[in-house]
Amino acid sequence: MRPSRLRISVLATSVLAAFSGHAFAARVDYTVDLGMERNSNVTMAPSDPIEQRYLRAGLGFSITENVSALQLNLDGRAEYRDYEDDIFADTVDGTLSGRMNWVAIPDRLFVVVEDNLTVQPVNSLVPDGPGNRQQVNVFSAGPTMLFNWSPQLHGQAELRYVNSDAEVTDEFNSQRLAAAVRTIRELTPTSRVSLNLQAQRVDFDDDIVARDYNRYDLYGRYVRELANFQLGADLGYSRIDYRQGESRSEPLLRADVEWTLSPHSQMTAVVSSQFSDTATDALAGIQSESTVPVNVLTGDAVVNASPYEVRSLDLGYSYTGTRLNLSLTPYVQKRDYVDSDTFDQKTRGTRFDLHWLMRRGLSLGTYATWERLDYTQLGREDETTRIGASLEYQWVRRWSVRLHAERYKRESTDINQDVAQNIVYLSVAYSNR
Repeated sequence: MRPSRLRISVLATSVLAAFSGHAFAARVDYTVDLGMERNSNVTMAPSDPIEQRYLRAGLGFSITENVSALQLNLDGRAEYRDYEDDIFADTVDGTLSGRMNWVAIPDRLFVVVEDNLTVQPVNSLVPDGPGNRQQVNVFSAGPTMLFNWSPQLHGQAELRYVNSDAEVTDEFNSQRLAAAVRTIRELTPTSRVSLNLQAQRVDFDDDIVARDYNRYDLYGRYVRELANFQLGADLGYSRIDYRQGESRSEPLLRADVEWTLSPHSQMTAVVSSQFSDTATDALAGIQSESTVPVNVLTGDAVVNASPYEVRSLDLGYSYTGTRLNLSLTPYVQKRDYVDSDTFDQKTRGTRFDLHWLMRRGLSLGTYATWERLDYTQLGREDETTRIGASLEYQWVRRWSVRLHAERYKRESTDINQDVAQNIVYLSVAYSNR
């Protein structure tokens, strides 16, 4: 069994053990789909593309539970591709993302289990293809203790074990022990401040390529929560100490704003300047709400052992109506790696999503993404666009047919790195709800 599969087994065992007494209360949604996909450039080759038709089958699921002793959000998907004429080996890819909170002692002790399994590139400088994908898994578990010294003053202590594993990139594999102590003061019914001290010890499996380090964060946080407006702001300092004696310190600045413009529309803004790394970003990316995934996407993370300083600004607008949903999310980011500057980058881009219920049983979905990625040390700039649309018709309850089409294009200043790809997928799906 691959290590990433083992992490899934650990999470599944923990979840089942925790909510076995509430198994019938949990909501389980799933979708099974089977179809044929046509890919105009299956290897993402810059020239002489290989066109393929292949069988594609998938299973997506979502499990949610919310009772006094347990809160659970877990979703995932597995996909199988059977390539024509056996030119490529058949592949199975999967994703899993979930968080479980088990209340062991009400208002005193709870246990948190998190897992994030994704598909990431082996080499982020090369386009996505069957030979450039790997499973990357980050698993976290540990207790949190609460202290109530007075109605306005609270304390919190956390301990987490974190295991990071990549299918191919061994330098990423690590074990971490993270601890945090927090003091929280309620200022008013809608605002509070806290003082936070966090420490993390990172031990990599490959000590030749990767350098073990300790990280420390000390910061204050202010939170204001109103009916239509929420604000959170962090201010502090971070330090990374390598075991060989080298260290680096930087200010920690974060702010997030959520503004409800109307019952149907909302705006968000997130700005940050902080240390991070691929494993930390994976856990931070776990969503609080579960949905049934409809595909397995290859991410764009640089899978290595180096922490990095990241400065970013993310904006968002969303509209949710009876028949029409849409969102627009522009972003800019600058990332500087601590150990090696090879992948230092500046990124700007945006994504647009729209879902329209045309009539009962018939819906149209479209999306478009644009990104410009500048590798500052390599002198390389990549510009990528992705446009897709899907038409789905539910002819009877639980059964639907879906036609999906996508156009991908990347233009690069590097020689022989311009690629284009067209995908069409026709499928039949069964959903239990």
